[in-house]
Amino acid sequence: MKIALIIHELLVEGGGERQCVCLARALAKLGHDVTLWTSAYDPSNCFPEICKSFRIEEIGRGLLPWLQRPRFIRGYLDMVRLARVVEEGSEVWNPHHWPAQWAAVWLKPKLGGATLWMCNDVPDFYCKSRDRERTGILSAAAHRLYYAYDRRQNRKIDLTMFLSNWAENEFKAIYPGRSRVVRSGMDPASFTPGGDRSGIRARFGYAEDEFVLFWLGIFMPHRRLEDAIATMNLAASRGQKVRLLLAGSGRSHPQYLERLKSLVRTLGVDHLVTFAGKVADEEIRDFYAACDAFLFPNDQQTWGLAVLEAMACGCPVLVSTGAGVHEVLTDQVNAALFPPRNPEALAAKIETLISQPQLRRKIAQNGMRLARETYNWDRFAREVAAICGELGAFQDADSAVPESLTSDGSGVRQ
Repeated sequence: MKIALIIHELLVEGGGERQCVCLARALAKLGHDVTLWTSAYDPSNCFPEICKSFRIEEIGRGLLPWLQRPRFIRGYLDMVRLARVVEEGSEVWNPHHWPAQWAAVWLKPKLGGATLWMCNDVPDFYCKSRDRERTGILSAAAHRLYYAYDRRQNRKIDLTMFLSNWAENEFKAIYPGRSRVVRSGMDPASFTPGGDRSGIRARFGYAEDEFVLFWLGIFMPHRRLEDAIATMNLAASRGQKVRLLLAGSGRSHPQYLERLKSLVRTLGVDHLVTFAGKVADEEIRDFYAACDAFLFPNDQQTWGLAVLEAMACGCPVLVSTGAGVHEVLTDQVNAALFPPRNPEALAAKIETLISQPQLRRKIAQNGMRLARETYNWDRFAREVAAICGELGAFQDADSAVPESLTSDGSGVRQ
């Protein structure tokens, strides 16, 4: 099957980018004809090893390439150009995140094919349109128009996929259309137990009797890393030997990263919190091996790919119930779950893991089995390919979307 993936930008090694390129690689491995179309691509900074195994076409920016804000306009202009330039048809257009779905619905009448949107995060236009006190009357009005336009375009999507029930429910409350939850995974060949534990710990000066918590991702406000830093302050006051290692890019939200560093200084926990910067793809496994638990305090997070990677490496995970990935986890069986925005609850979970090594080992073993056997890219690609096949069949038959493809046959709230 000829499948075209679309993503607005491939510039950083974020979770959404990793998901898109890993799905492209896995679909190509299954024998599908895969092309990934994007407006902007940085091959040296966005999973260069993964991207070698399939075709990527960089279209370039649309009109006013210097314009970055508002993001609605930037996305619109780039997707207009992509839809205009692409002349190669596809059986299925598989856009990832926003606003790639616009290009897909514009390409469909031009070149044919079905549209299957991977909605990683629900667009925030509607929420901002209702928050006049914070955004201002004019901004709220503008976002109401953005939402109306976005809703109109999204009605043309044949099927929207989500990574979690939480994200699907958030979307269905404000957008029409049929939907389905499909859980993404990780690469069991790349993320295995082992790794250079001693080398990474020596690099950052961690003693063997220190309990190291590790977080990896792109620094963004909803990651709630301030809660993790506040927890370090609690741990220090209780005499616990706990260290926090934060790794990832601050390129997208540099102000947030600076606020976190300022908070570290204000609380006086500079010696407990390390900002490691961006981690090379080939070193991620070593970082997972170096930590005693992987921490994911994120709130209003659609999924949590890094959690599954850490689990696959045999690392016990501490996961906020504000992250969608918690839906497939069980507290004290394959993860330690805690409520979001609650440093006290997180500190209690950390203390439990430190004081109960047997429980920690059980969580690690069960988590590793779950991630490796269930949540991997091959399974994800097979499920997406099956949906693509059914969508392609319904397009050929010019009939309605099969009810078997949707979470329920009743549609959604309007």
